[in-house]
Amino acid sequence: MTGTMFSQTFSKREKEKVMSNISIAGNVGTDLVLRYAQSGNAFVTVPVAVTTGRDDSKETHWFDVKCFGDLAERIAEVPKGSRVMFTGRMKQDNWESKEGEKRSKLCLYADEGGPSYRWHPKGGASGSVDKAAAQTVQAAFVDDQEPF
Repeated sequence: MTGTMFSQTFSKREKEKVMSNISIAGNVGTDLVLRYAQSGNAFVTVPVAVTTGRDDSKETHWFDVKCFGDLAERIAEVPKGSRVMFTGRMKQDNWESKEGEKRSKLCLYADEGGPSYRWHPKGGASGSVDKAAAQTVQAAFVDDQEPF
């Protein structure tokens, strides 16, 4: 897309949203606690560990992902250690500590998110299937009668 086409296609607000979205994939760092604001709106903060590099050059970066509403209610059920993906926008949260010190932190405000199925957790084999369960399901589909 050329700059002119981009400018004509999207409003200023839409351009800011499109250009500032980021996506991350990582693992949930703690058990999640769903909370509700006084307005009744659900929210949850998800600490996500994103590991880059290999072997000796591995680095883990932590992101706080903030989810609201229906997304918060659904994502709060994801257990610690699960692989997740989020898309949203980075915002800097500012606050004052109890001691009066000014604090700030970058957070990802999620527009979308959910489980990621690209890799299995350590110890889980990608080809492992409960054979008894598979036989039960297959048996349900064995039928000698014509379907019509």
